[in-house]
Amino acid sequence: MKFARELAEPWGLLLAATAAGVAWAVQLPVLVALLIGVAVLAARAGVAAATGEKEPQRREARVLDVAGGSAEENWLRRAESAADGFASLSESLDAGPLADRVADMEPVVQETLATLERLAGRASATGKALSRVDLDAVRRERHRLEQSMGSAREEVRGDLEQALTAVQAQEDVHARLSGARDKLLAQLQSGALGLDSLVARVAELTAATTDVAVDTGAVRELSDQLEGIRQGVLETEQATRKSLG
Repeated sequence: MKFARELAEPWGLLLAATAAGVAWAVQLPVLVALLIGVAVLAARAGVAAATGEKEPQRREARVLDVAGGSAEENWLRRAESAADGFASLSESLDAGPLADRVADMEPVVQETLATLERLAGRASATGKALSRVDLDAVRRERHRLEQSMGSAREEVRGDLEQALTAVQAQEDVHARLSGARDKLLAQLQSGALGLDSLVARVAELTAATTDVAVDTGAVRELSDQLEGIRQGVLETEQATRKSLG
């Protein structure tokens, strides 16, 4: 809490101590001097808390557009269908322990779907960036430069080396983008199929379990499965964000 932090701020404590010392120096009772110090500290903290800068809000992850007809869109639609199926199953259950446990999992399913949506958008953005690098042309250019280096005069070798470095940088960018896109698509597939499997398992458990005999071990396995899916998509998002910026 900002007010509490301001109470512990060193300058505020110094100001309060100074005020109390002045009050005691003019021969006011000790208790009165202490109360003056406390009042000064509280007033200073209140003003600082009211006028200080607001704490920065947590930045929401940007959702990028998903390319129509792309592989990432297909997997995202599969994940959305699975999430809808999970919600439908949750709503169809009669009130009871099993329904409560499944309902508790639904927010995690929706969180996982939101992360998959961000991954799909990033996959599309990565694919678009990849299309801007003509790898065949870059490789031909590198081959040409390497041949030129073999017979180049000393005064032009520096320029050729710089050109070769620039071409190599383009190859490196393509490799990073390609690797990131492959990882994103693999995680989208894994997440979508994982949610599909989760829905099927919930349906099976619903048909085989009564509320008076909830299979707690099976429900725990479902929760663990969902948590594994959630962690997987989050780790992929963090990893690709670091590698791509």
